Amino acid sequence: MKNIICASLMIFPIGFQYCSAQESSKNNKWLQEALENRPQADRNRDGILTMEEELAFTDGRTSVPTLTLYIPSDEEIRMVIEKGRKKNDTGPLEVEKSNGLRILMMGHSWVAPARKTFSPIARAAGFDGHQLRCHLSGGATGVANSIWKKEFGRYGEKPPEPILLPALATGQWDVLTLGVCYLGDRPEFYSQWIDLCLKYNPEMMFYIQSRWPRANWIKPDFSTLTQEQLLDSLLSQHIQMQAQYSQTIYQPLEGKYPDKVHIIPAGSAVVALIQRFFKKEVPDLDCFDEKADGGKRGIFRDGSHLSLVSGTEWLIGYLYYGMLYRKSPQLIKNFLPEGVPNRLDQTLREIAWKTIIESPYSGIRDRDGNGVAD
Repeated sequence: MKNIICASLMIFPIGFQYCSAQESSKNNKWLQEALENRPQADRNRDGILTMEEELAFTDGRTSVPTLTLYIPSDEEIRMVIEKGRKKNDTGPLEVEKSNGLRILMMGHSWVAPARKTFSPIARAAGFDGHQLRCHLSGGATGVANSIWKKEFGRYGEKPPEPILLPALATGQWDVLTLGVCYLGDRPEFYSQWIDLCLKYNPEMMFYIQSRWPRANWIKPDFSTLTQEQLLDSLLSQHIQMQAQYSQTIYQPLEGKYPDKVHIIPAGSAVVALIQRFFKKEVPDLDCFDEKADGGKRGIFRDGSHLSLVSGTEWLIGYLYYGMLYRKSPQLIKNFLPEGVPNRLDQTLREIAWKTIIESPYSGIRDRDGNGVAD
């Protein structure tokens, strides 16, 4: 396990090579383990687990609409934007520049902690003009490509849901966050959003929230695993996902939009919290997972989602704050989330900033250690 832990602590260089053309259990260690643990995911029973099969098995809502590109005409884009302007009940479309960022956010339940926690953190830091407009949806229906199709009414049988499109067309937004990187993602799923945003907002910046490893992807009853087995498998997942971001998402987008796209390193931050917990360095948490372990204050509540009770979901808000405002959340004074022990809150802030400044995908360094990006 020592070698795996050391590998997980090393941030992958930008040139890290990863076989992503046809990901399957033939070339992907994670999928090899998945095939061993859940052979039923191999739907065509050919003895090879493909990434699409794994996606379909682990999230029943993942399907072809999530993985195929939809290219609307200019006229359709115009019509959907106009439709959203006429019928809008999700907040203001136009927001004047103030002392806070104007942020458009999309994602699913792993981004939901940011929607809940990011705004109070930013306002506690003095950014009263902080604005957030969201389009979130559950599971694979909340990834970038799915939200794109949902806005145009091209995901399933539902009518268009233009929430972000009419807002970005006003030219009054600073940031678009896209969450969470799913297996099977392609750069085009992000560039379709980025290109349209830059048409109306040339100075806009883009942030993609990475995903963290899921214990319930190892096996449904992961509580039967030893601590060493659980940590080994989680770190293996994390290593594979880090490689995926570098090769299939970050490098192509960085090449096309230099210094415009950054990764919010949620996966690395959650892994760091897990490692500290198993080293018994987070005494305010009494279990790894509340549902599986029967504890009251865990890292996770169900093997996948961060805990609502213990407050670990605030880690994601601190990551968003550090990334977008380019300051350490450790500098925020007189703020403590309700129900979160001060010691745990300080740990979450520390992990968030440390992860950000060590990530090659964040675009942030703090060489003088003053808590402000260089």
